[in-house]
Amino acid sequence: MTDINLTGKVAIVAGGGGGMGRAIALALVEKGAKVAVFDVRQENVDKVVDEAAAIGDSECAIPLVRDITQIDDCMSAVQETIDAFNSADILVNAAGLGMATLKDDYWNDNLKFWNADIDRFNALMNVNWNGAFLLARSAAPHMVEKGWGRIVNVTTSLDTMTTRGYTPYGPSKAALEAATSVWSKDLEGTGVTANVLVPGGPVNTDFIPENAPFDRTKLTQPEVMQAPMCWLASDLSDGVTNMRFVARSWDPDASLEDAIKESGGPCAWPDAGKKAFKPT
Repeated sequence: MTDINLTGKVAIVAGGGGGMGRAIALALVEKGAKVAVFDVRQENVDKVVDEAAAIGDSECAIPLVRDITQIDDCMSAVQETIDAFNSADILVNAAGLGMATLKDDYWNDNLKFWNADIDRFNALMNVNWNGAFLLARSAAPHMVEKGWGRIVNVTTSLDTMTTRGYTPYGPSKAALEAATSVWSKDLEGTGVTANVLVPGGPVNTDFIPENAPFDRTKLTQPEVMQAPMCWLASDLSDGVTNMRFVARSWDPDASLEDAIKESGGPCAWPDAGKKAFKPT
């Protein structure tokens, strides 16, 4: 996988100020891409842009301190990226809020959906689902006009989507995964693809609070996202759409065919729709 070259590609990485987004942004720069680091946290964005410059050069990354829940911010971010780099080829939706924003000890004392604070519920859904839609909506027309593009949405495992006490985080990611499949169909024939990339387990990011009873050395590290994301961002993934890839199952040392086979599968549970109830 070391032969992937992203020179000439331009990516917007939402949530690029930390966690998996940061790891993805730096990996794309290392492979030659230009990156717009989109995040609401100014200090985090500036730090990642500086890290990117140390890998590439002073012009390989730009800061986009924006609010993904605001359509004007999303549209201006896409336009600023195009103004800076003459394109916006790749969108990575890795921005998100976790269950800790609704309940500090959610892993210990499950949050019942009827006890969810309405404002915090809406804030999480606005980032995890609405924001991803708004940014994809803003970027897609440019990609379609150019005839090439990538939308990669970070969702989560099916068991997390349906875990007790995980309203609204699980449903927000289920909505985004379903949307990814819909978008891939809307984009058929345009040269633009839509896929899902998940880490494959709890990740060592600030999604998991420091006081959580987990051995952080045994958590999945954010860097696991890098190799499959670089492939998805490249011409090597032309025609691959409506798929979900599990980063932890991607072997960067394997052949491309084997890496895809071991980590990939259809997006959004297509088999579930085939199991219709049949009355006796």
